[in-house]
Order: sequence, then structure tokens, then C-alpha cells
Amino acid sequence: MKKSGIWFLLVILFFGGIGLSLAVGRISLSVEEMFAVFHGQGTSAQQLVLFDFRLPRMLIAIFAGAGLAVSGYLFQAITHNDLADPGLLGINAGAGFTVLLYLGFFTTQTSSSLLPIVACSGSFLAAFLVYFCGKQGEKLDPNRLLLSGVAVNAGISALTLISTVKVSPDSYLFVTSWLAGTIWGTTWRHVLIIFPWLFLLLPLILLQGKSLEVIHLGDEEAIGLGVPLRKKQLFFLISAIVLAAVSVSVAGSISFIGLIAPHLAKNIIKGKNNRTLLLSAFIGSLLLLYSDILGRVILTNGEMAAGIIVAIIGAPYFIFRLLKRN
Repeated sequence: MKKSGIWFLLVILFFGGIGLSLAVGRISLSVEEMFAVFHGQGTSAQQLVLFDFRLPRMLIAIFAGAGLAVSGYLFQAITHNDLADPGLLGINAGAGFTVLLYLGFFTTQTSSSLLPIVACSGSFLAAFLVYFCGKQGEKLDPNRLLLSGVAVNAGISALTLISTVKVSPDSYLFVTSWLAGTIWGTTWRHVLIIFPWLFLLLPLILLQGKSLEVIHLGDEEAIGLGVPLRKKQLFFLISAIVLAAVSVSVAGSISFIGLIAPHLAKNIIKGKNNRTLLLSAFIGSLLLLYSDILGRVILTNGEMAAGIIVAIIGAPYFIFRLLKRN
């Protein structure tokens, strides 16, 4: 299939996903009912479902999917490892651990407005721990960084498991649901948390697109071509951490999007440039959007977390890429 045909298919899938995300759920809405609500003619219940529940949930799936995909793209460029993913580097685990501590020792209110901030703080702490462990002198060793991420992820996950004995049953159920990557219950407040960061960082990353292309070639090649490697690596690393942390804080612990989306984009465009980066963000949005939709319809009673749907796809893909790499 030609690139123009692929882009056309992705756009169709995107708008189709938006329509399905707004229509599908315990209370189904037809196209006519949605148009009536948008024109102010629907019932109060339909307006509540569409504007207060479905619309912010759909936007969170799009923004968080894009944020995780761009974060994975940057991590893969910095580490020169196609298997790098924010979830594998301890960012999701750090967020889950601080959320658990907050609910277990400071509050039992799972609807607290501080939860996104708490989750972000855990992601940042885990990421900087990985950074300092992976740093070798003044040089950032990509392989050491990735191994440090695996170790930190395992250690924090163990601490999270130990800490569960201190939380109430309600808090424990909420944390396990959040760690599974559920987007249920997201509001406009969550949209306002992630949108400014994505709107600010994505243009800045695109402006540094040429440097990112050179870094993809390798550290020695980048230095030889005059790129201030350490400065650029630090910028892209911080940007990747922020995007992953904010995305996880509003959408829950979701892995593998940062792994799958960049790979699919690179296979479509056959390059590593700004177009590949934007396509990665677009594919990441589609993955999380359709995973959330499937999570609503796959069970007759209740719904399955979007993170579980992504993991069902991502885990076999990770093994396939690992075997192919070997």
C-alpha cells in the first residue's frame, strides 16, 4: 500500500475511533442522538454522558497515547535500543508506587485532585534514579541506562507489592485498577493536566528534529557532526520523562505503546525524522483510543482496562522484536 493510502486509512480510523468512543458504553448513543446533544437538544442524561464522561475520556486516550508514543520514540533514540519503552524504564512503576503510598498513608480519597501530581512525582523520581544510575562519569551510557531502568523497575515493583498490606481494601482496588491502565473516570481536569505539556513540548522537540536525526546515527557520528551530544541527550531525556509521567498520571500505568507506535511509524516511513515522530504520536493515539473502546465492549458486565488490551498486543510484539533482534 502506498504512503498516501496508509495516511488515508489512519485518518479514517482516527475519526471512526472518535465516533465510536463517544457512542459506545453502558449507555449507547446513536449518531442522531449525538448530533442532537451537540445542538443542545438532547436530554440532560445524554448531555452528562457525552460532555462530562465520554468527551474528556476520548481526549485523554488521544493525548496520553500520543505522549507515550513520543516518549518511547525519544527513549529509543537516546538509548539506541529499539526495545526501550517508558514502562520498562521504571516510570510507570514509580508513579504507581507514590500513588499507593499517598493512598495508604496520607488519604483514602481516590478522587483526590492531588493524585496526578503524586503520580508525576513518582515518575520523575524513578526516572532521575535511572538517569543517575545509568550515567557513567560525564557520559550517558545508553546500555547502562536501559539496564538501570530494568533494575529500578523491578525494585520499585517489589516495594509496591510490599506496601499493599498497608492500604485499605477500597484504595487497593483503586490502585490495582489504576496500575492496569484504566481511563474510566477521567475528567476535564485530567485533560487540562496533559494538554499544556503536550502542546508545549511537541513543537520544541520538532524544532530539534535535525539533532534527533543525527543522534539516531550514533554518539560518535553525532559528536563528529558537531552536535552538543550531552546537552541534546539531556533535553530529549527530560522531554521523554515529562511526557511519559504526565500521560501515566492521567491514564494510569500503560506500557508498550512507546514500543509499538515508533516501530510501526518507522516501518511505514522508512526513516527517522520529524514525520516519523508525528506518525508515532498519531499511531499511539489510535492504539490507546481503540484499546479503550475494546475494553468497553469486550465484557458484557463492566469493562476491561485499556492498559490490559495494550499489553495483550504489546507483550507478544515485544517478544517478536526481541527474537528478531537476536
